[in-house]
Amino acid sequence: MKTSHPVFPGSFVRFACATAAGLVLSAIAAFAQSPSVDRALLQRVADAILTQTTRRLIDHTTGQTATESSTLPLRPEISIESKFNAWFYQTWLLTDGMRRAAAVLESPAYRDYGEQNLAFLDRHLPYFERQHAAGMKAAPAGDGKLSPIAFYFGISEPWHTGLAPLVMEHWIQTRDPRHEAYRRRMDAYLAKATRTDDGAIFRPNGRLMADDPYMLVAYLLRAFRATGDKSRLDDAVGQILGAKHLLFEPSVSLYRHAYHLPSAKPLGQLWGRANGWMVLAQVEVLAGLPKTHPRYADVQAAFAAQAAGLRRVQDPAGGWHQLLDHPESWIETSCTGMFVYGLARGVNEGWLDRSATEDALRGWAALTRKVTASGDVIDVCGSTDVGDVNYYLNRPRLQGDLHGFGPFLLAGSEIIRLRRTSKAAGAMPP
Repeated sequence: MKTSHPVFPGSFVRFACATAAGLVLSAIAAFAQSPSVDRALLQRVADAILTQTTRRLIDHTTGQTATESSTLPLRPEISIESKFNAWFYQTWLLTDGMRRAAAVLESPAYRDYGEQNLAFLDRHLPYFERQHAAGMKAAPAGDGKLSPIAFYFGISEPWHTGLAPLVMEHWIQTRDPRHEAYRRRMDAYLAKATRTDDGAIFRPNGRLMADDPYMLVAYLLRAFRATGDKSRLDDAVGQILGAKHLLFEPSVSLYRHAYHLPSAKPLGQLWGRANGWMVLAQVEVLAGLPKTHPRYADVQAAFAAQAAGLRRVQDPAGGWHQLLDHPESWIETSCTGMFVYGLARGVNEGWLDRSATEDALRGWAALTRKVTASGDVIDVCGSTDVGDVNYYLNRPRLQGDLHGFGPFLLAGSEIIRLRRTSKAAGAMPP
């Protein structure tokens, strides 16, 4: 049986203090009249990413960098220099954010960011294949702890899929034979992965994580476009609705972090970024699923239900907390960006009513305070397992973590669109 989670303690009621709320709303109203600020902040972060995306290899023992790998000695210390080049799901999210920033800023400099990363990896793939064949894992990139390319060669969990959607996009356009092996690897993983009765893929340890659907649905939707196989659409829907069945807490309209299938028990807390991943997964499916699909309305209803829960737990100052039902936890950057993006896009696409506009703008106002003068982002929760409340409260608050950049770009891009659509609808002053 699922456990219910209490709504907020009485001391934490939305806009609990009318005076403070009035001051906050006044500041937000002033900020809302500054679309040029939105564009400047978005460009600042995107430009900082471009600057740090070196697309070079580095020897970590000597510090020497290289742009060619055909003559490099085979050593595990030789790796990708920039964390922004890594084969991680966060860099797929960053690809999406850069594309959206390119569209709203009308700047082609960001448009092909992901494709350039993929071309960089393709160019050096023979070297990494030789490393892999020799039993080596390339040294971590940037400030990370994981090999930036290892998951390309082996997929056993959803979060290993990395740039899989980008590979599928490129294959649709080019039929590049270099990507055939990876496509087969993805399809083999999807075919053998353990699933719930609803079709949701869970991990070998028996856990279904709220993080997981996002890692899969983008690939599945593109696989449908490549093949016309409608079972891919059904599979994408199954990831959403299967996770909702086990992780959704109806009393608060939010998602718990995980569920353990063997013991039939929920795990973890109402973690901010876990809910953020579910928002992104639902947005991805709603955007790619034909409205004629028999489960489209179910996905839209799930998205609207979660959006209602998120709006109820939004901090009066605009952002969302590391633990959504614990106001003593900090305002966390990655989940705030994901929620702002979800609410703003929901309004823009007609999946949510326009009353969510104000909450999206307040969230964006809070998010803009997480950007440094150099375009870095702060207060991003580090990668997180499941645990008790104190475990989540004590997670590190990081600067420059990969989880923070994509959500910021997505949020800012969609806010710019929201201002345009709201102005056109007469819902916002000029």
